[in-house]
Amino acid sequence: MIKKLLSSILITLFFVTNVFASDTTLSIDINNNTATIKLTGINKNIHALQLDIIDESGNTNISFNPSKKFNYSIVKENNENGKTTISIVLDNSSSLTENGTLDVGTLTFKNKPNLSKNATLELVNLDEGLNGQSENITANINIKNDTDNQTETTTSSNSSSSSSSGGGANVGNSSDKKTESTTQDTNKKEDSNNIKDNNKNDNNKIDINTMYPIIKQSNFKDTTNHWANEPIKYLADRGIINGMNDNQFAPNNNITRAEFITLLAKMDNIDINKYKAENFTDVPDNAWFNPYIDWAAKNGITSGITASTFAPNNNITREQMAVMIERFCNYKNFNLNNNKAQINFTDTNNISSYASSSVAKVQQAGIINGRPDGSFAPKANATRGESAQMIYTMLTIQ
Repeated sequence: MIKKLLSSILITLFFVTNVFASDTTLSIDINNNTATIKLTGINKNIHALQLDIIDESGNTNISFNPSKKFNYSIVKENNENGKTTISIVLDNSSSLTENGTLDVGTLTFKNKPNLSKNATLELVNLDEGLNGQSENITANINIKNDTDNQTETTTSSNSSSSSSSGGGANVGNSSDKKTESTTQDTNKKEDSNNIKDNNKNDNNKIDINTMYPIIKQSNFKDTTNHWANEPIKYLADRGIINGMNDNQFAPNNNITRAEFITLLAKMDNIDINKYKAENFTDVPDNAWFNPYIDWAAKNGITSGITASTFAPNNNITREQMAVMIERFCNYKNFNLNNNKAQINFTDTNNISSYASSSVAKVQQAGIINGRPDGSFAPKANATRGESAQMIYTMLTIQ
């Protein structure tokens, strides 16, 4: 989860109410450059969690080994004040613990950490509703080293409860902060003795599973037999794309220009409070899509239908989508390699001049294909299923 497609990632999870026990405690044992983390008082219906802790010494060269074979992600966000926020996400197909005690795992730092007692814990039950809680928690910190056995202990407490709903992988602007992150599945563990940049593989390619960890399990009843079922589930499980509701995705419905722009914006973790579109007369100040369109316009991803109109509620066409994808990739320094031979579409002459180069690039990259009859259908409306397939391919070819 790093600068190319995700310069930083903050995981917004699906929470449930009443998930915190009154005696929930966080313990951290620090021994030189390692920190072993343990939670007690965790309800047995918890399938996933996010724990945010702060290293006041600013370490970013950090690895994490979970105590059990959980899916996990670690995000290291270097803040402007020189401190590092470390976010650990654990995910399991069943409960994380059956007895209320959870050995989270061990962090290994290149340099000895100085961990704050103030942490944030968020608990997830994927079988419940979308509303829930996150709470601040004070850690019991036990510090040991080679020369002494200094111990610092505080009483664990929960406070500052806040509700949240929805879910998604949010990505911060690369100019704001430096973030590194790692994700592993249940059958892999990171070598704590080999701390390195885990965002790229040996071929210097970005690992999308590192960027977007699974945060929920989607179950759309109307996509089971749909050709785009795999990409829809892949993106929905990672909070990149949402259904009409928990059970319906409507893959054959058209997708609007505003909806597609929003999908791209969510992958850039924009702070909607920093954006307000004022140049488009058809984008009201109070419209839900206003900040996303402003983000896209300011970053060169769209220039609107005209200089003063965006047509947010119009269905997006296939050629418009190709243009936005190419511009988004350029904005994120995302590689569009020639993975496929160029196709001479039977309706090439119908592709608008402004879109022709973009269509060729995303087609040769393997992101978008033609229709079975050999046409591209540039003016045809794109469906929700098609948009999911294109975004999925854009991510997974890297």
